[in-house]
Amino acid sequence: MHIKNILLIGLLVSSLLGQDQYRSIQQAQDDWQDYTQFQKHELLSFCDFLLTEGFHERALLSLFQYLYRYPGDSLETAVYYYIAQSYEFSENPDLAELYYTRTQEMSNSADMVFRAAEYRKMYLLLEAREYDQILEKTELSEDPYDLTFRGYAFFQKLKWIEARQSFLAAEEQFDHPYYSKRLAPMFKAIDASANVPLRNKWLSLVASLVPGGGHAYLEQWESAGAMLASMVLISSMLSSATLTQSGYLAFDQSNQNVVPLSNGIKTEDDTFTQQQGYQFPKSIKLSSENVKILIPPIVVGLGLYIGSIWKTWIDVDQANRARVERFVGKVTNKIAIDRFMDFPEPELITQ
Repeated sequence: MHIKNILLIGLLVSSLLGQDQYRSIQQAQDDWQDYTQFQKHELLSFCDFLLTEGFHERALLSLFQYLYRYPGDSLETAVYYYIAQSYEFSENPDLAELYYTRTQEMSNSADMVFRAAEYRKMYLLLEAREYDQILEKTELSEDPYDLTFRGYAFFQKLKWIEARQSFLAAEEQFDHPYYSKRLAPMFKAIDASANVPLRNKWLSLVASLVPGGGHAYLEQWESAGAMLASMVLISSMLSSATLTQSGYLAFDQSNQNVVPLSNGIKTEDDTFTQQQGYQFPKSIKLSSENVKILIPPIVVGLGLYIGSIWKTWIDVDQANRARVERFVGKVTNKIAIDRFMDFPEPELITQ
């Protein structure tokens, strides 16, 4: 009995010692705050991981969850920024611009996050080919990133002098060999674009003497093929020596003067051949003195031919511009402005 009591007392003491004892209510509150801070940090870490790995649609859910759990948090502006960026990378530019603007409304114009949101909005304008808006926004700016956007806008508008001046100004403002090296290919691209071989109007006129040749010279392949097919069809209509008719043969006035009123009679060397269903002497000759039936295809053919020559002549400038724009598009795909998108951005995880 004595041993049993000792064991019971030992169990009670060990259970009491095994329990967490809060010295005060303040200690309990501190422990709870530490726990919630841990949860907050874990959610931020997860958001940062999703953004880094490119899971932007999944990141949107976690970022909005953060705003719901921690309203008014010090990182709220940064979270809105990355919500906008996630929409941008998810190819939803309208919502991206909306949240970039909301980010700017929550910060001062001198803040880093405000400038970062402005650069991202400028990028959206460049992607949407809103070059005039970019030029308007950056007209008096001395910011090197703004000047770089301005240079790309001028380059896309084929304004070589203005583009070069903007890139030179950006290089001066960056004032660093790293950016000078990055900008060097753009100066070469401007020179190459300004010297793209262009089509000559007189050569296009000579080429257009061949049906479809002028359009082919201007690399308007669909128009060239359509013109050539039209001329081949009209030529076959004019040179055709076979008339086809099904049913009974119609006569005008007397049976002694046979005049077919519809095409469809088979002939060989302008002489009728005996066919079942047609009752007329074999010696009847086909006379085709009436050439009015040839006038419509001739008029149509001449209209198409002359129109093709005229269209080729007036399309030379447009074709040259399209040629340069294609070259510029290839250049900007190779030397994209993304190489300059290294401006400071807000951080979700601070060391």
